Amino acid sequence: MPALFESLPKEFISEAAFYDYKTPVTETLDKVRKHGAVVVLRDREYYGIVDDRSLFRTRAPTPINFSKDLPIGKFARKLPLLDSGTSLGRLISYFHDFSAKALPYQEGSRITGVVRREVVVSTIVSLHMLSKAKVADIMSSPVITLDNGANIAQAVSTMEKNSIARLVVVDANGRLAGVLAQRDISSMLAKPQERLPERKAQAASPSNVSAASIMRTPVYTIDRNRPAEDAARQLLEKKVSALVVTRDAKPIGVVSMRDIIEGAAATMAKTQSRVILSGLDDYTRDYEGAVRDGINRLVAKVDKFERIDVDYISVNVKRHKERNYEMQARLALRKRGVVFARATGYSLDSTLSALLDSIYKRVRERKESYLSKRRLAERRYEE
Repeated sequence: MPALFESLPKEFISEAAFYDYKTPVTETLDKVRKHGAVVVLRDREYYGIVDDRSLFRTRAPTPINFSKDLPIGKFARKLPLLDSGTSLGRLISYFHDFSAKALPYQEGSRITGVVRREVVVSTIVSLHMLSKAKVADIMSSPVITLDNGANIAQAVSTMEKNSIARLVVVDANGRLAGVLAQRDISSMLAKPQERLPERKAQAASPSNVSAASIMRTPVYTIDRNRPAEDAARQLLEKKVSALVVTRDAKPIGVVSMRDIIEGAAATMAKTQSRVILSGLDDYTRDYEGAVRDGINRLVAKVDKFERIDVDYISVNVKRHKERNYEMQARLALRKRGVVFARATGYSLDSTLSALLDSIYKRVRERKESYLSKRRLAERRYEE
């Protein structure tokens, strides 16, 4: 794809909102919602990016109302700076590696704007990078649902447990009722009286606000057999970050902008390897070879299953001061969907081992489920 080596066009750059590190977070929330992300400066130097995801995760697993004294800088992530030499391929890789909503663009020594995630998805569509993929090939599944009678504290717990950014809300009959995302929760907790005017006389907290009161409606859906590019176009046209994937009108997964970008990153990586490894820093990069060897051994092990073929595996590594290591993986199987896993630990080796064991166990469970359904279908046919 020669176009992937081209530099960023000027029209990709959007207006950015800038804030000093010490600015109260409550004064920035409207701009975060409007622009998707804001740029944080400290002593007039670039300090980081804040989006609704970083607002939520910094407060997880038990988000509370934002204090007026809390500075925006506490939520900033130091993401890469883009410039005129950044290629389209590198742009896609950056958004995939850092799960970014927007990245800052620099001209000379000055940040002049940001490149938003929507531009990246539009680029993926224009380059036809997913022309051979269906929605089922890139969607996140199984779908994680929440009863519309649940409260926000329960929603946050479910998101944290499953390492996801949104939930599909269903009614008592299992029918689609809405979608609840991290940004909706962050917005409500930041300005509860604006989102929930009926609660002006009562403090809003995660335990006394229902998911149904802030979920997004209507729910936009797409069939699993539709082309992946159709999902990307609908995300852009509807101006939403995710669609609920259905089969026979029942929710079976979610396809998000993150999934579109990951599918494109996988397309770029397939010519070299089925392993996409991201998030390595100066310390963990020394162990890249050992990590890749472990992942490749897992891929070879899974490939031995009959009718189970690995399309690609994406692994993200994070180092934390408190938890030391966190690793998340997404294993895409040809015709068998996607398997997710997450592990934390106090060493890179133990965390990787736990992650790979979890993936293998989930693949084996998926194969056993497939075989069970096939045997049931055969018995019905014989009858």
